[in-house]
Amino acid sequence: MQPDQTVTFVAVDASHEPMLLGWLSQPHVREWWGDPQDELALIREDRTTGETKGFIFFVVGEPAGYIQSWLPVQYESERWAKDLTPDTPGIDIFVGPADMTGKGVASRAIRAFVPQLFAGTAPRIIIDPDAGNKRALRAYAKAGFTPYGEWNDSSGRTILMELARTEFERTK
Repeated sequence: MQPDQTVTFVAVDASHEPMLLGWLSQPHVREWWGDPQDELALIREDRTTGETKGFIFFVVGEPAGYIQSWLPVQYESERWAKDLTPDTPGIDIFVGPADMTGKGVASRAIRAFVPQLFAGTAPRIIIDPDAGNKRALRAYAKAGFTPYGEWNDSSGRTILMELARTEFERTK
């Protein structure tokens, strides 16, 4: 499966914050991402520290959502990540405008984004949706991710999904 050339990415900067706050305030995003102000503060902090690389993604030139990459092994709070290699990135994504949900936008964005993550040595890419987020689970499967485990803790049940480099290269 070839990456979608109509999907482009721009690194998040301060000028994107009003749009991000608007998206984070949408019910379909807030349900899974939490308090909009808190999430925006985390995006801002991560942009400053460089721990997470965040991007606005565009579909045919229209702002469509947010995607970020991070290294799960750097976070002690992600106990499920303890066995990952240090070069295994995780990604998080949301589609911003409600009228773009349910149209394959997230899976298109993911397929366009992962080549840059596989440009390094990463053996696989991880995504960790809430088990109740059925829309996300379908989008990630459509993008080529497969479940490999689950994690239960006080915040709920997480499905651990991966896209192996070998699988990605096979479907390019």
